[in-house]
Amino acid sequence: MDFLMTGRSGFRNLSAPFLSLLLLPLLAPSLTAAEQGAHWEDAWVRSVPPGAAVAAAYGRLVHHGAAPLTITGVTSSLGAKAQMHDIIADGDQRRMVAIDASPLAPGEALVFSPGGRHIMLMEFEQAPAEGETIELCAVTEDNATICTMAPVRRDAPGSSHHDSGHHH
Repeated sequence: MDFLMTGRSGFRNLSAPFLSLLLLPLLAPSLTAAEQGAHWEDAWVRSVPPGAAVAAAYGRLVHHGAAPLTITGVTSSLGAKAQMHDIIADGDQRRMVAIDASPLAPGEALVFSPGGRHIMLMEFEQAPAEGETIELCAVTEDNATICTMAPVRRDAPGSSHHDSGHHH
């Protein structure tokens, strides 16, 4: 063997091939979305008026892989901060709460929709214009990302009505 124990100072003369084998898992790329078996469907960002401080993103993150995933965060090309939020009933009131993580079993979808679970996009300098596209990424517990390009629009995909400001 090419290494010796040197007391409190640790290992000495650690061979390069042995060291590279130890570091190999750290250097390996994380799994892509396709390898993890998840993808986005119908992702979109609701347009907001100029000067708005926050925007919301929606869509479905569909998991068709074999192993469970845990989504631990979200990122966006819009602004410095993105968070998963949900709306919960609190007596006769409804309030928004941040979600730290969401487990996703094979065959399930994580749904982000108006009036329910959604992605808050925050700390941006300029509100996105209708027709722009924003990159949305879900981050897994092993730091892999599952990304899509989401159009900025007034209404949900497939919606035939204009936004009246009233949501169910």
